[in-house]
Amino acid sequence: MTRFTNWQRPQFDKNGMTKWQWMCQYQENLNLGENTDIGAFTYINARFGVEIEADVQIGSHCSIYSHNTIDNTKGKVIIKQGAKI
Repeated sequence: MTRFTNWQRPQFDKNGMTKWQWMCQYQENLNLGENTDIGAFTYINARFGVEIEADVQIGSHCSIYSHNTIDNTKGKVIIKQGAKI
């Protein structure tokens, strides 16, 4: 059973914001599965890749980074199908 009947892949404005009020920098490196639900004011930095598989729910005000400025680690983030954050 899917949560959405009319799920749409988001469009980003020039600042990376969606009409649902979440944003992504480097959206060309964001791989978004169908029926994902991302809450308002969530920030995704996909510089080194972020893959969000199908049927994932991410609540509002979350931040997802593919790099860490504290210890300079970086790499692709994968959030598996059906995860809830």
